Amino acid sequence: MRTTVQMDKTCCTGCGACISVCPKQAIQMKMDDEGFYYPSVNENCIGCNRCESICPTGKLSSHAILSVLGGWNEQADVREKSSSGGIFSSLAEKTIKNGGIVFGAVMNERNLPEHIGVFDRQQIKNMQGSKYVQSYSADALFHAADLVKKGIPVLFSGTPCQIAGLNALLAGHPDNLITVDFVCHGAPSPGVFSSYLTELGKNHDGVPVKTFRFRDKRLGWKNFSTVAVFQDEQVESGTQTTDPFMRGFLNNLYLRPSCHTCHVRGTNSAADITMGDLWGAHQVYPDKDDDRGLSLILVHTERGKRFLNECESLKLFPVDDLNLFKRFNPSIFEPATAHPKREKFFAIYHKRGFESATITRLLAPPGRFERACNRIRHLPKAILRRLPLGKRAEEQ
Repeated sequence: MRTTVQMDKTCCTGCGACISVCPKQAIQMKMDDEGFYYPSVNENCIGCNRCESICPTGKLSSHAILSVLGGWNEQADVREKSSSGGIFSSLAEKTIKNGGIVFGAVMNERNLPEHIGVFDRQQIKNMQGSKYVQSYSADALFHAADLVKKGIPVLFSGTPCQIAGLNALLAGHPDNLITVDFVCHGAPSPGVFSSYLTELGKNHDGVPVKTFRFRDKRLGWKNFSTVAVFQDEQVESGTQTTDPFMRGFLNNLYLRPSCHTCHVRGTNSAADITMGDLWGAHQVYPDKDDDRGLSLILVHTERGKRFLNECESLKLFPVDDLNLFKRFNPSIFEPATAHPKREKFFAIYHKRGFESATITRLLAPPGRFERACNRIRHLPKAILRRLPLGKRAEEQ
């Protein structure tokens, strides 16, 4: 009997598509020791292998990029609460206006992202803003696929691998489905984030965190802030360079293993539309950058193009050369490289949980001794063999 779907953790994205097709409900998503969701198979498994056959890993979609746009939502309040230009909110409102259901990530009662479906405009607000933690999406994929098969309009927003998981559950791409992914840096560990919130609470006299925002614009779009609101209504904020969790995330200390081999991006995206930040606009389009947020939009399908054109309150403009922005946002086409100290971080995490001091220490610039060791480590073997034995032992 199998115990999981993908034995190699560098292959499994944790989308949860396998759960939806199991005829015996023999699969559950459980956290591993790094805090990531993986499918776990119980004794009800009958060995039909439907889970393995539906798995989207290795089944690439090839979508040409039909057009590249920049833009923002003309509703100031929507743009303010969004991570970049507020494009998703307009897509979601259009779907609900058409009598459809919108699926996206919200923060649940445990302060972890979870995909849900909503059919009310007010509920879209909870989906606004980035959540730099991998969301639980297995149930949402099942319900979204079921609604699509019943002919109900559905907008599904998620990571590129979650979109691939949804597409795997559907034969072809029905006209009543619009899929939206985003330029993904990688999915950090939910377990690590929970441990970070625990540390924040301990440092706040034991008062737990009530809400956490990853991309607040109080200091502007480019110098975005993290904001933790505690149960006593006290507020603690940081930036992407001072908040410990954000520093570790942006330096790839605790991304999911499959993120480092990800290929479902750029022209391999399985979505109708890809959204992201138009980083670099201050240089390329300075007349449009007011530091309130601009979106990059990659349109992959005619269906996505038509739907985007029908949305209201959007100010769009063509981006002539996508290559100009690749250096500002390499995640458009390239997966993140694992930090060389990733294993060291998790070795400490397994013993003591998340510690801000650990992040500071691991990400500190190398000292004189470490730089010398690195230089020695990269010397040709022929030179190393000529070093005195004491020097070689010191290096080891």
